[in-house]
Amino acid sequence: MFQTTPPNLATLHYMSERDLETIRAALQAIADGATGDEMETQNLEFKEDPAVHQRNRNPDAALVEILADEVVGFSNADAGIGYIVVGVSDRLSGPKAFTGTDRQPEWFERKIFANTQPNINVEASELIFEEARLVVLRIPRGLTLYQRPKGQASRRVGTYGVPLTQAERQEITFARANPDFSGYPSTRAMAELDPIALDQARQLLAARLALSGSEEAVPNTTDELLHELALFNHSGKLTFAAEVLFMPPPRGRITARHLLREVPGGEPKATLIAAPLITAFLRLGPLIETNASQEIATVSLPSGQEVAVPAFPSRAVDEVVANAFAHRDWDAAGAVVVDQSPTELKVWSPGALPVGVHADNLLTTQSVPRNPTLMSALRMLGLAEESSRGFDRMWVSMLSTGRTPPSINATPNSVEVSLSSGRVDEGFIVALASLIDAYGPNLITSVNGLLITRHLMYNPILTTATASHLMQVSQNQATGILHYYESAGVVEQLRDAPEWVLSGEARNIMQLEDSSVRATVTVQEWVETQLREGAKLSARGVAQELGVEREMVTEILRHLRAIGRARIDPTGPQRGPGVQWIAV
Repeated sequence: MFQTTPPNLATLHYMSERDLETIRAALQAIADGATGDEMETQNLEFKEDPAVHQRNRNPDAALVEILADEVVGFSNADAGIGYIVVGVSDRLSGPKAFTGTDRQPEWFERKIFANTQPNINVEASELIFEEARLVVLRIPRGLTLYQRPKGQASRRVGTYGVPLTQAERQEITFARANPDFSGYPSTRAMAELDPIALDQARQLLAARLALSGSEEAVPNTTDELLHELALFNHSGKLTFAAEVLFMPPPRGRITARHLLREVPGGEPKATLIAAPLITAFLRLGPLIETNASQEIATVSLPSGQEVAVPAFPSRAVDEVVANAFAHRDWDAAGAVVVDQSPTELKVWSPGALPVGVHADNLLTTQSVPRNPTLMSALRMLGLAEESSRGFDRMWVSMLSTGRTPPSINATPNSVEVSLSSGRVDEGFIVALASLIDAYGPNLITSVNGLLITRHLMYNPILTTATASHLMQVSQNQATGILHYYESAGVVEQLRDAPEWVLSGEARNIMQLEDSSVRATVTVQEWVETQLREGAKLSARGVAQELGVEREMVTEILRHLRAIGRARIDPTGPQRGPGVQWIAV
């Protein structure tokens, strides 16, 4: 007989039906003649309360020591959620194995919390089996390295706790800082795999193999396909990535939501997709493409070739959608949302940016993807490319089609990437084609080449500080990159100043007008010239005029004041953005 005490029925919400069934089956096997030792697994442990034996002088301390060690071992393992059933002898069999416990669930939660670092919050619940009162402890999935207050740490391997070496501690710490939840074992059965999604995966795999020229056969059976995509873990269990890819989402959950607005800000037509990730991905693509691929401009190049410009470059769209699915937090209930209008395409996904990634280092960071197991399968299916290059490709696609770079809005709970259709910069597309003919595509169509040339097409000067910001590198790195483009003949440094201009050759190639004095003098020299000619200057105005950092202009103006060549206009504001400077 297996039941819960009525007052604690509500506490069982934390336990899945499958886990409850596993515990029920193990207890019944013990009642039928097995020992607790024989029924223990990587995720299940049985412990006796020492208080049932009168000879134990300090049962409280003994039980705390045992349980704290076991909980730490479970939390440091990679098997996911673990359970300890207290009140069962692991050496006895039959009804006599159920020795029970009189302790309250709160006692277990409090003691384990106090004797682990970081503190582990177990959930405890009472169960009645064979007339014995048991307590089940649920140990959550580990998020970092756990140890005892004095530093002892172990990891559960099979049914035993094994002490950790220093190298293993470091390995766990790094892995937990960048957890691959998609590689954890799924709690769902193979029978729930959707045959349509599996067939779609075979078709995608066949297409990718054909494209690469491979004569390798596509796996026929489900097991072979899942093995090919590395969707079984080291224990041979189906991974959560397989669940996400090939199983319908839990009831009531939506995988993706597509919102189409005929006009910016208009009422959207919503399409909801509740399907395995592969199916959702393939359904979402045509919904986006129908409107994203519409031609909005035709650019005539000097060669006579005409280039059609779509509303949104397909490569940028593919990357932003793939990233949204691959890097989202799959523990969160929200769907990936694509909000599309004639002027903007926004893709929202639940979860923060991957560890180590911020809005100001997207182009340069070597991040660890949030879901490596899932990402690997998506790459094999041709639905995603190397994760560390996704943002680069977005930037390149947008800039090379005469648009602005993507806009990123990242919070601790979500990431939103916006692509702007905007007004196509036909002049830059034409200039870019000429630069490619002169310097080659590798130099010019790299993300750095596009950022440098786009800035200098409309601004006479590129400072090292601005280049650092645009390319998301340090100023030393920016200097090195600019020197490289100088050696290629694209830019020139203004004497020894941290300022750069297009070379005369590049300006001729781009058919730009002579930049007059601004292209041959430093920012300070230009400011001094303007002041001598009687101009009133503001830091903001100079920054906008020259395309440089406002902070740099402010520093120059203060320096000129210090050496007696400039002062704040006494007839205007003395501080704030309205301050104007005049010559002394």
